[in-house]
Amino acid sequence: MEAPRLQPRPEDDVEYLHGILESIARIEAKAYSLLKELGATEVEEVLTAGGGSKNEKWTKIRERVLGLPVRRANQTEAAYGAALLAVKGHQQN
Repeated sequence: MEAPRLQPRPEDDVEYLHGILESIARIEAKAYSLLKELGATEVEEVLTAGGGSKNEKWTKIRERVLGLPVRRANQTEAAYGAALLAVKGHQQN
């Protein structure tokens, strides 16, 4: 796999950002593929959180590249999941 390139940079900022988002989605797809090769359960749906979850264009790019439905999680604050894990860990001790 070729390393990401940021040069030459398109003059149009929208085109530049679109290219970055496309590349991130391809990296995400590769990661899911590698997880499957390692024996993980195949991904059927992606839940998204954080600031990117509010960006409809980003969601559509991911759906197209991943070939999966991408939907906003009920809790979109990225720290919410970390907080849940901390609570679970504390309860087990």
